[in-house]
Amino acid sequence: GYVRAVDDVSFYIRRGTTMGLVGESGCGKTTVLSLISRLYDPDSGEILLDGVPIETLDQDTVRGSITVVSQMPYLFNMSIRDNLAVVKKDLTDEEMLNACKTACIHDDIVALPDGYDTVVGEGGVQMSGGQRQRLSLARSLLRESPIIVMDEATSALDNITQSEITRAIEEMRGKHTVIMVAHRLSTVIGCERLFFISQGRVVASGTHQELMEGCDEYRRLYSE
Repeated sequence: GYVRAVDDVSFYIRRGTTMGLVGESGCGKTTVLSLISRLYDPDSGEILLDGVPIETLDQDTVRGSITVVSQMPYLFNMSIRDNLAVVKKDLTDEEMLNACKTACIHDDIVALPDGYDTVVGEGGVQMSGGQRQRLSLARSLLRESPIIVMDEATSALDNITQSEITRAIEEMRGKHTVIMVAHRLSTVIGCERLFFISQGRVVASGTHQELMEGCDEYRRLYSE
């Protein structure tokens, strides 16, 4: 036999809301994201996107609807402007600036010697991890995906960068559905709904305050 990575997981996400998946490492958070973005299909149950079973949609439709911002986003060895234009060929300056301001990376870019024309180096080596991540978030916004998934997006970041990404998520509230996985619970406190996962199951859900008051495991994890 085998042990399922996740079992009997059921939840509903309203369009335009921010939700977080939290729990210990290895509890099944990333597996849930992989199923949502259809990296693989479940062996039972179903995932619905706008009421449509996700397995009936082609990959282009799913990928056009969902953008994943990973912990280690890849940037090309070209200018910041060109890295953004990869996802939007007819990118205007106004669109570029708006996306970067929403992603809280604009101020960092204009502080660089060549601004938006700065070449970032292979893999984005000229930028810090937090800057690469926020630039990747701006790229996601330019793709205009209705759903943005952030996988352990701030686990390795310093507190200043973390607060910038938290602020960026606030900027997206109501305009995109944001699904976050984070081990550092301070990142997801502001989410409208949190799902606490333990051993592959959703054991509690609610706001941060509701979970602090009603879920011992969550309170223990947050207090660590």
